[in-house]
Amino acid sequence: METKAPPTKSKGKDLAAFRSAHDKSFIVPKRIKEALEALGDSWEYEGDLIRRCGLSQIDFANYRDQFTDHWFLLSGKSPKRIWAGTKKFCTELRAKVE
Repeated sequence: METKAPPTKSKGKDLAAFRSAHDKSFIVPKRIKEALEALGDSWEYEGDLIRRCGLSQIDFANYRDQFTDHWFLLSGKSPKRIWAGTKKFCTELRAKVE
């Protein structure tokens, strides 16, 4: 006669799994950081960075101010926000237009 092992109950997901799936205050900054790392010592306009992040404009705008060392506003007739992958490169870019 064959005996079966009792079924094991699988453990549910932890807090980290919940945060990474549903917490925008975790997800959005993480995506922005990843996009900036991928950008490295280069720059792009904000619209391009938003697409790189895969975020909506609203979600991106809600967390933009956490990364003020990585962007500046280029003035002119149609102001554009310029994003740099590193703080050092952003400082260099600012110096060129000021």
